[in-house]
Amino acid sequence: MAAVEQYEYLRLKDAVVCIGQKVSFYGVVRDYDQPKPTRGSDFVCTMTVEDMSYNKPGLRLIVFSSGVDNLPRVRFVGDIVRFHRVEIGVHNHSPQAVAKMKLGAAFVLFEGKQGVGHRPYQVSSRTYTFQDYDCQIIDLLRGWIADHPMGLDATDYLVPICGLKEGSYFDLCCKVLVVDKREPDHNLVLYVWDGTDAPPAYATLGNETEGREAQISETIQNHLPVLPREVLCAFPPIGSVLSVVPDVPVEQLPVKLPEPGNWVKFRNLTCRVRFGVYEAVFLRESKISLLLSNHGIVKERERLYQNRLSENGRLPQWSPKPLKSLTVTDYEHVPFSTLREIIVHPQVTFKFRCLAQVVAILPRNVMDFCALTEPENKHASEQEELKNENTEYVYRLRLTLEDPTARVHAFLYGKDAAKFFNGHSAAELQSGSATVGPLQRKVNKLLGIEEHGSHECTRSEGNCNPPWIKCCLKSYYLQKETPWESRRFRIFGTTLPG
Repeated sequence: MAAVEQYEYLRLKDAVVCIGQKVSFYGVVRDYDQPKPTRGSDFVCTMTVEDMSYNKPGLRLIVFSSGVDNLPRVRFVGDIVRFHRVEIGVHNHSPQAVAKMKLGAAFVLFEGKQGVGHRPYQVSSRTYTFQDYDCQIIDLLRGWIADHPMGLDATDYLVPICGLKEGSYFDLCCKVLVVDKREPDHNLVLYVWDGTDAPPAYATLGNETEGREAQISETIQNHLPVLPREVLCAFPPIGSVLSVVPDVPVEQLPVKLPEPGNWVKFRNLTCRVRFGVYEAVFLRESKISLLLSNHGIVKERERLYQNRLSENGRLPQWSPKPLKSLTVTDYEHVPFSTLREIIVHPQVTFKFRCLAQVVAILPRNVMDFCALTEPENKHASEQEELKNENTEYVYRLRLTLEDPTARVHAFLYGKDAAKFFNGHSAAELQSGSATVGPLQRKVNKLLGIEEHGSHECTRSEGNCNPPWIKCCLKSYYLQKETPWESRRFRIFGTTLPG
């Protein structure tokens, strides 16, 4: 019987000084990038490994193979990998290991958590060796992992969703909520969340020309989230959901994408604003790795989220403290709901109170806010109420409300609108009286714009900061046969003083 080949496994501290040599070692995966095609015909994946002898900054390892199935598929950061015949080199004055599978390199992957045995979950060769001292090394590394869990890896590039800036490059640790392949403009979209609120993106629109501004305003008016309500029902009640879209062909994306519920770390994303909302862009240079639920940054994100729920309730992180509102409501005792909670509420007709910002108004011209109307052919769930509307001219406009969780269209109509504008009647506005000027100033305050002297609801160049408003909303439907599909929202019980 042939003798089993004996391997010498070096500590990483000893391996990194063997420049130009091939070595074998065990390591804990601290960072990992899913396999992707190279610019040639091969596939590649990269990872950073560490052990108790060399854990800062860890050893960068690049693995090449002619087939994607021969590359490591690390399940989670914190798993254990064994490599044979890896060449040590230097890149940018730092040690770097290169494993070429077609030149004899080999690997075995194990779970990093304790109490799961020593059976590998992936091997590069069916004839891999495994002896008693392999078990000892694995147990030793697992014990070290348990005593030294993966840390926060805090760097200047690692930011939460609340720290996004347009045009910046950043790393992001977050939870994947949805992997959506229905988006027509992209191959897929990942919707992710970390419990924090994205900063308002409308401020980035302030330097546009007037014509471009009108186009942007109309875009904001019409663009609402595309995910179905049944999907949104599974989202957390607070915290912005960020879309991650690829800027590379589908064949250049990682072979295996994360699944809903996975915590992941993205590296080298960039940020842009689309339809007045932040989105992250996955570039060719971007990377993604899975995180275990006990990873330090995962635990920290979840702790901060629970603190938000217990301390601040539904208040947005970007709202002023102490809270200031441009409006008052008749129901100050009612707790706030986020717009996401309002969208997914299980009853089709209900009343809510929210804290939001007005990002657009339709019609854009104040003189078009009122219309001649008759109390017929109105909303199925409000016909009795509207039969009592006796004014010939009534307000009829639509506000686009936004908070960190969602954007909704809310209608202002009839007596509710007259109350909102605090005594400025639609009939007076229609007659072209002195009501126009005061009403325009109120609209300007709602949108956070400077006055232009015109009667159009447009943001002023270089200044766009809508104030927060308390707002009562009620949901209703247009068609009894399809109540959810025809569901709408209307503002009531809310006044804009002045």
